[in-house]
Amino acid sequence: MSGTRRARLLVSGISENLGVVLSLADRLDEQAARLEAGEGPSAATVTLDAETINEAAADLAGSLEGVRLALSEAASLARRHAPAFAGAGWDAPEWHSTSVAAPVAGPAAAGPAGAAGPAGLGGPVIGPGGQPGLWRLGRILVPPLARGGRPVEVPLAVPLLDAGNLQITTTRERRGEAVGLVRGLLTRVLASASPGAVRVTVYDPHELGAGLAGFAPLRAHGVVGPTLTSRARLEAALAELSAEVGRITVDRLGGRFDSLREREDAGVPRGEPWRLLILLGLPPLADEAARTLEAVAAQGPSCGVHIIAVVEAEEGADAPGGRGVPSLPRAETVTAVELQGDPGDVGAVMPGGWRTSMSGLLGCALDDAPPMSVVAQVTTRVVAGVEQAVVRGPDLGGLLPPGLWEYESSAGVSVPVAHGPDGAVGLTFDDDTVHCLVGGQAGAGKSTLLLDVVYGLAARYGPDQLRFHLLDFKEGLEFAQFAQRPGDPFFLPHADTVGIESDREFGVAVLRAARNEMQRRSVTMRALGARDLRGLRAADRSSPWPRVVVVVDEFQVMLTPLDTVAREAVSLLEVLARQGRAYGIHLLLASQTLSGIDALDATAGKRGSIFGQFALRVALRTSISESRVLLSTANEAAGALSGVGEAIVNRRNGHPVGNEHVRVAYPDPAVLAELRDQLSAMVVRAVPAMRPPRVFVGHAPAVLEDNPAFQALAGRPVPASGDPAGGGAAYGSGTALLPADGSVDGSAGDPLAFVGVPLDLAPPAVGVRLARLPGRHLAVLGPLRREAVGMLQAAAVSVGAQTAPGGLVVDIVAVDPATVAAAETLASALRRTGHPTYVTDVTGLRGVLASAGAEIRAREEAALAGQGGAASTTRLLVVFALDAGRAGLEARDDASRRSGLDDLRTLTRRGPAVGVHLLGWWRAPSRLADDLGPGHRDDIAAWVATGLPGGDLFGLAGHRPVTAGTTPNRAVLFDRHVQAEPRTVVPFAPLETRSGADNGTAV
Repeated sequence: MSGTRRARLLVSGISENLGVVLSLADRLDEQAARLEAGEGPSAATVTLDAETINEAAADLAGSLEGVRLALSEAASLARRHAPAFAGAGWDAPEWHSTSVAAPVAGPAAAGPAGAAGPAGLGGPVIGPGGQPGLWRLGRILVPPLARGGRPVEVPLAVPLLDAGNLQITTTRERRGEAVGLVRGLLTRVLASASPGAVRVTVYDPHELGAGLAGFAPLRAHGVVGPTLTSRARLEAALAELSAEVGRITVDRLGGRFDSLREREDAGVPRGEPWRLLILLGLPPLADEAARTLEAVAAQGPSCGVHIIAVVEAEEGADAPGGRGVPSLPRAETVTAVELQGDPGDVGAVMPGGWRTSMSGLLGCALDDAPPMSVVAQVTTRVVAGVEQAVVRGPDLGGLLPPGLWEYESSAGVSVPVAHGPDGAVGLTFDDDTVHCLVGGQAGAGKSTLLLDVVYGLAARYGPDQLRFHLLDFKEGLEFAQFAQRPGDPFFLPHADTVGIESDREFGVAVLRAARNEMQRRSVTMRALGARDLRGLRAADRSSPWPRVVVVVDEFQVMLTPLDTVAREAVSLLEVLARQGRAYGIHLLLASQTLSGIDALDATAGKRGSIFGQFALRVALRTSISESRVLLSTANEAAGALSGVGEAIVNRRNGHPVGNEHVRVAYPDPAVLAELRDQLSAMVVRAVPAMRPPRVFVGHAPAVLEDNPAFQALAGRPVPASGDPAGGGAAYGSGTALLPADGSVDGSAGDPLAFVGVPLDLAPPAVGVRLARLPGRHLAVLGPLRREAVGMLQAAAVSVGAQTAPGGLVVDIVAVDPATVAAAETLASALRRTGHPTYVTDVTGLRGVLASAGAEIRAREEAALAGQGGAASTTRLLVVFALDAGRAGLEARDDASRRSGLDDLRTLTRRGPAVGVHLLGWWRAPSRLADDLGPGHRDDIAAWVATGLPGGDLFGLAGHRPVTAGTTPNRAVLFDRHVQAEPRTVVPFAPLETRSGADNGTAV
């Protein structure tokens, strides 16, 4: 039996026992008075002899003891089921506590999401759902049980939440007391429930909200709605509540449960807030509205919808609840005694008192209205709790599995990331919901959702079951935590790629790698006769064939502006979206906006062709127009979201019927730290060792010493042919990928002058091959000194690292005085590798070029004579800011009549064939063209430019458009002998730069 029913039966028993006792006492008093007056017993009076009197006294004593026990049990029950704020007096210390403790009650601090709120007022959690069963209103006044006795008081507490309604019938003169009772009851409810777990609607046609004005601060946070003052608005509110009751009855109860309380007791999350309709007056209603009110009062309590009504009636009305006042179904009543009693009633001894449906004829005294300081304290704490709930949703810890890597991914992968009306809500990547689209405005919780997905999947599935490509195109660093950083060795073992502030080209490269993996699986599946990933894994157990999830935050960056990069990105996205299902390749694309994407809007049909494959969609807080784009043209649900982390999950391609209102879990740093420690422990124990991901950090410099390609050099050139495992991927300017371990074979070849890191997954570095063929020089172009110096230094040092000691002679000329220190640093690095190196300034430029020209002629003559031994040594000229010495180069020697330009052109045209190469920096392409002479641009076949507009490079690129590489820390590499298009790279930093911060480009 529930506590509410038991309390009602106990109070009823008290009233009955008290009536018997008082009747017997009255008869005894009457008999004694007549005997003392000498009167004989009347016909209607029982003769009282000594034995009869003794028996009556014994019966009276027994009845009194029973009543005392019943009163004690009723008082104990009321206190037990109205604990803490539900029953505390207004002077209790907990009302004035400044701490914010765990919630006492509530289905959801976040509203309909259904998860416990993060903060409430202090107090114990009571009952299965944490809500009190009874709520204190005042005191039941029990008259003395015997002559000379003292009155007994029992707490007056009524059921409300999930139990029924409350109707207070009063006179106009005593209306203030009734409103004070409502104010006190509302204070108790708000204090006991989790912030946001109660939604209040007030109708006040008399004082226009003045009676409950203390709760006004809650309006801005959605706890209390605007005060209703007209009958039309009341009828509209009744219609809305009726619709809510109908929805909850169908969607939540569904014929399985009689009430939300029963559903919650069965272990199903409540998922709905309590809704209170407070009527501080009841106007005449139209028939339809009156029926709606009656229906809401009858079915509402089962759905968490309750009515607290204060109605006025004329004194002496005999109808239940007062003359002309309808009785609400399932309502406890509190009635002024003036409207109900007669002088013979028990309660008539208490003028100005009240009676309730629970206490029968016993009189009651209501508690005073709460002090305004208490109301202010409660509203302040509720506001703080709601604000905290908006900022921080339910914790992710409860959604993580108890053990790591216990799930298998053949049929798909699934991860719970939010709390909904029926508990945890997950996202699934399988054959039905292949890809996921996530949208929401800035600050709505999109990055939080992505972290929940990545960490949740990484906890459930091992690296052999699931692989990630993680790309972030915005300026945040959320994905940086999945890669190794200085002072933090952790890395996500599932991740193949982590891109932070990624470039568009790098993002396209990741999509290209996913497409290549799909093609590789396609070939294997055709050979084995498998139709999907599950069949492939069953047929070929030699490889785990994990599922691959490509997560791209702000993916629209890849598609704007409309150029070759965007077109390739659209093509790759379309292929992956349409064909990825069978091969276990999944896309998770996130963006603040899907409107105005150039590549999709300008390409007919591509938007529908791509996004039509995204059955799973998650919309966080956004505008109505964006909701229509993200979900569907008829779905504006996301435009009504207000809190951080509130989201609409839709698994039906955005159709409104598939909407689920959820609250995204908050990834608590302490929970994530513990999970990261567990993952790190698994990585340490793994055999063979797990490799960290390839990391690209858009803003970070590329450091030559940390580059794995440079570290693999050991006096041997980078091979011109790559290993088969490389898949034929280009290394440098058209050569092949280094082996997976970074080593190189011992095959002979020409050195590769490294200039930077490609915006690609492989290889680790790119450069220019200094072969003994015409045009094999390198020109560095552009005004950015740091980038130009770094690339020149890296090219020279990498060539030295590929050459046996003594096999390279280097002349360094610092034409610009500002580059003298860089020249000396380069010389020191080359000398450490055993190569003779000479440094000069602008005054020695003519001499170096003349010496190089003479050596070229000598080597040519030796080759013609069949004496090629001297040509086995490579000579390298490195010139910083060569165009700064133009005046000296134009001057002619008096004896030979040759100018420095003549020697330079001899070097560029004839040097490579005999092993003499130039690495030169020109600060403008026009100066390079002037120095090479008309018609001789091809004498330097490879160039790398930085800080130059694309129009300046159009001619050098073979009349091809150049759209990238004009910003700091970016360059464009083009080698007309092996490249069809210019290639964007991250230039190596000057040698004095060391890797002290994020150095993803070197990984």
